Amino acid sequence: MKIGFSSLVCPSWGLEKILETASELGFDGVELRGLRGDLNLPLVPELSSDPAAVRTVFAEKKVELVCLASAIALDSKNRRELAKRRAAIIEYIELASRLGCPYVRLNIGEVQRFDNHREALGRIAAAIRSLVPVAARNNVVLLVENGGDFPGSESVWFVADVADHPAVRVCWNQCHGMTVGEHATISIPRLGNRIGFVHLCDAEFDDRGLLSEYKPLGQGQTEVAVQIELLKGIAYDRYLMFAWPKLWVESLPDPDETLPGVASFLRERLEDKQPILTAYKGDKKVPRFAAPQGRVAAG
Repeated sequence: MKIGFSSLVCPSWGLEKILETASELGFDGVELRGLRGDLNLPLVPELSSDPAAVRTVFAEKKVELVCLASAIALDSKNRRELAKRRAAIIEYIELASRLGCPYVRLNIGEVQRFDNHREALGRIAAAIRSLVPVAARNNVVLLVENGGDFPGSESVWFVADVADHPAVRVCWNQCHGMTVGEHATISIPRLGNRIGFVHLCDAEFDDRGLLSEYKPLGQGQTEVAVQIELLKGIAYDRYLMFAWPKLWVESLPDPDETLPGVASFLRERLEDKQPILTAYKGDKKVPRFAAPQGRVAAG
């Protein structure tokens, strides 16, 4: 697995500062969700005016541009509005292709007024599936993140299943899953190889499942270490992307204070050896055979 951080963590930074920090701290890549407060990435001159130069800068710093992220959701019932949002996603896909960026992230969305959960999810899945030819043609994968009115793994699994194409994968965010009481022991085995990306943050939740306070990785209730062990278990080899939302929660610590600890924590967890699990652990009736003379018993 590789580690990275989202520009959600550092909303006031420009590209140069993001790359310098990622390189110095040993992050493998970054996700861009805006630069210097500008959230519409296709309109950011720093990216769109000279994509070849951007690719060169990333290569020189040996940092990957992993994902262009948006807040766009294809959940509208209005055809004109849906077409407008679809066109905006295509702009992200085309920019990602020019930048050599493999992923574009979008939100799964919400249930609209006078709608119901099942119909909304079906409409969203169909809209995302319609973008598969565009994504595939541009060698880009669409990541659908759980959240909004669809925070559980069942919903994003359904969307990926309807798309039924490697150009659509799930961005799993356990913080969102925890709002409906879904632990990683349920979500990660259920999603399996449909997971294309993982957003990591940590938090505490109240009795109603509402997020009450963000916490440093490993100090909250999302069981980050367990998530990583489960991801190892399904042979997940893509990104763990730290996505603390300082963009919206200004009281969170500054990125210069936060990111060194994140890098250390994630490297340590990835270097931990996974315990060997056995069905016979603790079974007192497991047969034990003496080692033959002159041989060492297998350990």
